[in-house]
Amino acid sequence: MTFKKRIITAIATGAVLVNAMAPLALADTSLTVSGNGAFSNNAVNVTNESNTVVNQTNNANITNNIKSDASTGGNSSNYNTGGNSTVNTGAASSNVNVTNAANLNEANVSCGCDNGATSVNVTGNGAYSDNGVGVTNANEVFLNQNNNANFNNNVTANSSTGKNDSSFNTGGSTVVNTGAASTNVGVNNTANANIATVGGPSDPSAGGSSVIISGNGAFSDNGVALANVSAVVLDQSNNADINNNIKANAKTGDNESQFNTGGNDVINTGDATNNVSVNNLANFNAADVNCDCTFAGLTAKVAGNGAESDNGIEADSASSLFPDQVNDAALWNSVDPNAKTGDNTLGFSTGSVYGDPAVVTGDSSSTTNANNAGNVNVLDNGNSVSLPGNWNVGVNFDLSGFLSFLGLA
Repeated sequence: MTFKKRIITAIATGAVLVNAMAPLALADTSLTVSGNGAFSNNAVNVTNESNTVVNQTNNANITNNIKSDASTGGNSSNYNTGGNSTVNTGAASSNVNVTNAANLNEANVSCGCDNGATSVNVTGNGAYSDNGVGVTNANEVFLNQNNNANFNNNVTANSSTGKNDSSFNTGGSTVVNTGAASTNVGVNNTANANIATVGGPSDPSAGGSSVIISGNGAFSDNGVALANVSAVVLDQSNNADINNNIKANAKTGDNESQFNTGGNDVINTGDATNNVSVNNLANFNAADVNCDCTFAGLTAKVAGNGAESDNGIEADSASSLFPDQVNDAALWNSVDPNAKTGDNTLGFSTGSVYGDPAVVTGDSSSTTNANNAGNVNVLDNGNSVSLPGNWNVGVNFDLSGFLSFLGLA
């Protein structure tokens, strides 16, 4: 059989012509080569081509330099004579919340398959005729989603009710009472999500296709080449560089009561509490690809052709998927929390013979939570993709707050 080389050449030539004229998307293709005389040479080449190119790119550079100070301390009551010397401070509270959310790509792309029926009839052509039909349905989807995020959070939070001084007083009691000092820092970083849905129920396979070669004369050469080709190239990449430098201080200590004469000397400090919470959530790729542009049903028939005729049908159906999902995350958490109620000084005082100097400190508490979750790739073929928040991928990667922040949920 010699028709293969000829048909391939015809298809290539036809593709060049069709591309030069701009491709047409034909839902139904019906080709008939019939009733042509002896020794005729007949060729039909059709190319249906669909190309979809989607590029989505985000780049975010976010820097937060935050310094928060709350102080009711640093008070002095010194060198007093007569009566009581008292320092009472109120509470000091420093609250810092940093929320960064950036970079979301979401694409819903049709496969662009030629879903119509392809019908080819090569019938009733004369002896020694040379008949060829080439049909190519080519569908290509190129989807590129890329995110790059650089977050730098520099937070310094201080709360202090301490560092009070009541010294060199004469007469009465000397009392230093400090309020509570609390520092609360919350840093939430969410970055880089790619969600792609390519194809689905609206892109069924091509159905009802048929190829018939029949009733052609003796010594005729008849060939049909039919190809359905689908290719999806999916590239999802994320790069996240997140640096959190957090310094939190809560202080009620470092008080002094010295060199006092008369009465009792007392230092009472409040509680010092530090709460630091860091949550980093980065790099999520989810793709649902359901592009099957192959034949759902194909009828091929070669019948009733004359003596010494050369007849061939070549039908190729191929769907290819080239997924590439890449994540790169660098997460740096430097947390330095300090809670201090100590370092109080009470000395060199002369008080009542019935009283004792007293230093009473409050509780010192420091709590730090750092949660890092990143680098998740999900590839489903033929399954629906739910928006983040409903995913169960083994880690807590809930992007519902992220989507809400961007006004997309």
